[in-house]
Amino acid sequence: MARHLLVTNDYPPKTGGIQVYLHELWSRLEPGRAVVLTARSHPDADAFDARGDIVIERVATRTLFWPTPRTRRAIEEAIARHDPALVLLDPAWPLGLIGPFLSRPFGVIVHGAEVTIPGRLPLLSASLRFVLARARVMVSAGGYPEAEARHTAGSRLGPVIQIPPGVDTERFVPLSGSERAAVREELSLSSADPLIVAFSRLVPRKGMDTLIRASAELRAEFPKLVVSIGGAGRDRARLERLAHSLSAPVEFLGRVADDLLPRWLAAGDLMVMDCRSRWAGFEQEGFGIVFVEAAACGVAQVAGRSGGSHEAVSDQVTGLVVANSRSVEDLARAIRELLVDPARRQRYGAAAREQAVARFDWRALAELLGTSLAPFDGYAT
Repeated sequence: MARHLLVTNDYPPKTGGIQVYLHELWSRLEPGRAVVLTARSHPDADAFDARGDIVIERVATRTLFWPTPRTRRAIEEAIARHDPALVLLDPAWPLGLIGPFLSRPFGVIVHGAEVTIPGRLPLLSASLRFVLARARVMVSAGGYPEAEARHTAGSRLGPVIQIPPGVDTERFVPLSGSERAAVREELSLSSADPLIVAFSRLVPRKGMDTLIRASAELRAEFPKLVVSIGGAGRDRARLERLAHSLSAPVEFLGRVADDLLPRWLAAGDLMVMDCRSRWAGFEQEGFGIVFVEAAACGVAQVAGRSGGSHEAVSDQVTGLVVANSRSVEDLARAIRELLVDPARRQRYGAAAREQAVARFDWRALAELLGTSLAPFDGYAT
């Protein structure tokens, strides 16, 4: 029998921070510890599932799981097959609404938006409180989503396991000088050119427009500056138009291949994602896995303050956190400070690598998750 069943809408080969978080943690748990139940929402799902050891079952639907009778039946059928002691539901809302009606104890996983948005809307907060108060355990991807959950549930919130997003510190590593030069040559860049790397889904919350505007302002001081933006998303066309209109020193890479991503990040002088809060705080950055990936590569970071971004970037230690993440001038000032001070940049990069290894290594985080879940999924017994 599996000790627990993870039911989620977000699992690879779909891409995104939540998908990475769940797979990197759950695939490292002890064999047989968990089964993943998810939707068949990607054409490469079967090939992906065949490559791993974790048992993944996919419901034959291309739509997301919702708290419907059909979803409940699918979960109960999986319970009958695997006899888990615990069912973990992700997202906590709205999927978590089905939890109190399952035949087994349930827990929820929170990342940010799925507690922030319903928790701040009076018509929805009662339903989220209903879920959180009845969950046997909550797994929180950092301090920010836990704080949002506590704001909604108050003293009715049960036990919390806080597991921040992490990084594979053997895959994301600093490069030697010659390796760094070789990667830059692949990208048709001089080893002396200031290089800012930025990687995310291209959506407004990530603040790539502010970075583009800041780079245009910095061009006069740093005529060889290059901003290399990786990632895809609905905002790309707008961002390309903006970069063209400002003659900003920006290149768009599109999706960055998995084998190139660590080397590309490590070849940068700075990693910048000026993430921001939107819609009066309803939309915020949950954490920012790319920050700790850059940190593991020994690259200093500049982050906009939003949600949990300041948990990933330690201000004045591993990089800089820009309080007003909508200010082009503030972002340009932060970038300028680090570009003109290589020693400070290197000091931040070294501290970032040290922190990534000590606090954010996926293997250690998965071990902590497994140990912390044991009282709830019966694994220790």
